[in-house]
Amino acid sequence: MPYRHILVALNLNPREKPLLKRAAELAECHGAAVHLVHVQPDLSGVYVGSLNMDLRKLQMKLRLESGHELMRLLQDAQKQVDSISLPSGDLHQAVSMAVKQTGADLLICGHRPHHRFWGHLFANSVGFVDISDCDVLVVKLEPATSDKTPAHAENSA
Repeated sequence: MPYRHILVALNLNPREKPLLKRAAELAECHGAAVHLVHVQPDLSGVYVGSLNMDLRKLQMKLRLESGHELMRLLQDAQKQVDSISLPSGDLHQAVSMAVKQTGADLLICGHRPHHRFWGHLFANSVGFVDISDCDVLVVKLEPATSDKTPAHAENSA
């Protein structure tokens, strides 16, 4: 069964380039369109207290930064991307919605091996398995240099 629409769920980490490579290979093989989705955190429920902060402006800034980071990842892509989605909110709901909107018949997501017990139980890729509208391909990604490396330090590497 050939795939026609491949959706790649990205976390905008340089270690996710193999996801784009795999999507490009499969798209070329099947003549499929490639769609990307990155889910922004939902800041509407964040309590800022007495801070003088406009959450809408912060959300827009995060969206712009994500777009720039996505463009950096795409510079090395071997295939043109047909659509990019940057929704905000719950990760699983947003990806499920992107699957429906793009008509995806294959969802590609990454999994970085965790050495901690809880990392195996609560990996984001595990939650995508229950998306019934399409097949799911989980690609093993390079492990972080250290389990104790903060997420923001990994992004700068």
